[in-house]
Amino acid sequence: MKPFPASFALALLSAGALTAGSPTARAATSKPRSWVALSAKTNATKYGTGAPISITITARNTSSRDAFLHFSSGQRFDVQLFKPNSKNPVYTWSATKQFQTSSGGGQLHLAPGQSQTFPVQIGDDQGALVPGKYLLRAHLTNSSGIEAPPVPIEVVPAPMQFQISTTKSRFKIGEAATFSLKVLNTGKTTQDLRFSSAQRFGVSISDEAGTQVWSWAANKRFAESLGKLSLAPGESKTFEATWDGQALPGQKITPGSYTVQATLTSDPPIVAAPIRIEIK
Repeated sequence: MKPFPASFALALLSAGALTAGSPTARAATSKPRSWVALSAKTNATKYGTGAPISITITARNTSSRDAFLHFSSGQRFDVQLFKPNSKNPVYTWSATKQFQTSSGGGQLHLAPGQSQTFPVQIGDDQGALVPGKYLLRAHLTNSSGIEAPPVPIEVVPAPMQFQISTTKSRFKIGEAATFSLKVLNTGKTTQDLRFSSAQRFGVSISDEAGTQVWSWAANKRFAESLGKLSLAPGESKTFEATWDGQALPGQKITPGSYTVQATLTSDPPIVAAPIRIEIK
């Protein structure tokens, strides 16, 4: 058998397979059914305080046989952040999530060479991360607990802070909501934000499946003109976006949990940590 690349975390799915947390893959005593490699990739290596961290988790069947991953609930993966040399996570993605329990157990089938990708975003829903270095660890929540190699990231103080807020977190179906968007210069020098159009921000709402059900800019037109917003140290600018409670064409608002995301459309754009609202 040819050796597998060291950059992948390999898990043997069989009786006597290696356990989660094992440093290296070892041959099992019984004939293996499949090999699955898990990787995690972030969209950057450094993030300003409060900025969301976008992650792509990929599970790939690297063998010539079908792989069957078994799960006890609707959860398929989890992501945690650790300070270097610490065994206690400072952030666990699933801590604020609820997953449907499956009586028969869920299953993910990967044919030879097939992969499954899971996009995930970390915000400040569990408190803003303090500046410093972290190790991001991702694993599947299947019976073998397949792990990806840790990804080092760093959080640095960001001179421009961008936040979205609303007066309450629960709304009735069809009820209007107003979102406040605040950009603040926390640096020691004047910061210039440059724009390629008259648009200054964007706000969108997505359901639990990640489908966008509303966008503030969807029915608006913006002049294509260069613009600039200058903020002195400690100075802030606040924008407001109102949602009429209606969905985009072809979408529907139903009771449940929704994610509200805001972006300052500067160059480069600044993304606020998402917030959650409940529709009942």
